[in-house]
Amino acid sequence: MRAAVQDRYGSPETVLEIREVPVPVLGTGEVLVKVAAASVNALDWHFTTGLPMFARASLGLRRPRRTTPGVDVAGTVVAVGPDVSRWQPGDEVFGQVRGGGFAEFVAAPADSLVHRPDEVDVRDAATLGVAAQTALQGLRDWGQLQPGQRVLINGGSGGVGTFAVQLAKILGAGHVTAVCSTANVETARRLGADTVVDYLVEDHSATSERYDLFFDNAGTWSLGRCRRVLRPGGTYVMVTAPKSPWLHPLPRLLAAPAAFLFSGRRAVAGRTAQHLPADVELLRDLVSSGALRPVMDRQYRLDDVGEALEQQGRFHARGKSLILP
Repeated sequence: MRAAVQDRYGSPETVLEIREVPVPVLGTGEVLVKVAAASVNALDWHFTTGLPMFARASLGLRRPRRTTPGVDVAGTVVAVGPDVSRWQPGDEVFGQVRGGGFAEFVAAPADSLVHRPDEVDVRDAATLGVAAQTALQGLRDWGQLQPGQRVLINGGSGGVGTFAVQLAKILGAGHVTAVCSTANVETARRLGADTVVDYLVEDHSATSERYDLFFDNAGTWSLGRCRRVLRPGGTYVMVTAPKSPWLHPLPRLLAAPAAFLFSGRRAVAGRTAQHLPADVELLRDLVSSGALRPVMDRQYRLDDVGEALEQQGRFHARGKSLILP
C-alpha cells in the first residue's frame, strides 16, 4: 500500500515521502480500514516537525517513533482482527487512530470507531476527530458553558474555531463573539456568530465588552487582557499558545493559573481532548441533522501531504483540510 512516511523530523515537504509499505498486520481488538479521507490537524504538524522540542520526549527523541502521521480517518472496514465482534468487512466507519492515517489502509482500535450513516458524507465524518472534540469538550466540560452565557472565541475560523462557534450556539450560548481575520469574517457569520471581530482592523482585547467564557484558540493576547474581558466568575479556556521552537505552549500554560489567582475568575489550561466515541456519535448526529456543518478548507491527494501539513503549520486555515488517498 502507499503511505506517507518520515524517518526524521523536519519540514513536512522535506521529510515526508510516499512509499510502498506493507499493509498493517492486525492485533487483538483491531480492524483494518481502507481510508477514504483523513483530516489534517495541528497535531500532525507537530508530529512531523518534532516541534516544540520538549514534545520529542513522547514523540521520539532523535526520530519519530511513529513514521506515518494522521489520526482522524473515515473509510471502510476490510478486515477484522482477533476478538472483534462489533465490526464486519464492508462497514462504513470513522474515528481516531494511533497514527498511520495518511495511508491507503490503517489499523484502528475497534472501540475507537463509530458507524458512518449514508447521510453523513465521508469527508465530513473525517473532520469529527481532534478538532471537533476539542471544541465540544472545551466549551461543555472545561468551560462549563451554561445556556444564555456570553462567549468569546479567539481564533474562530480554523479547524477548532469553526466547530467552536457552532457548538457554542448549539449548547445554548446567548451571544457568541468570534475573532478572526478579514478573509474569514463572512465564514464566522455564516456559522452563527452574533458578533465577528476582524483582528486586522480592531484590537478586541481592549473592548469594554465582558464575557462569561473565553475560548482562546489563538493565544495572541496577554493573560492580563484575557482576564480583563471576563466577568466575575468567568472562565478562560486556553486551547493553544503562540508557536515557539522549544517550549510552546509551556510558558503560557504554566503562567495561566497564576495570572487568574485571586481574580474571581478561573483559567483552564493544559488539557487535551479525550477521544470519546459517545462524543463522536453526538457530533455525527448533529451533522446528520444539519445542525453542525464541517467547514472544508482544502482537499489534497496523498502525494501532496507535505504541502497540506506545511499549510497547516501556518495556522491560517479556514476550517479543516483533508487528505484523500
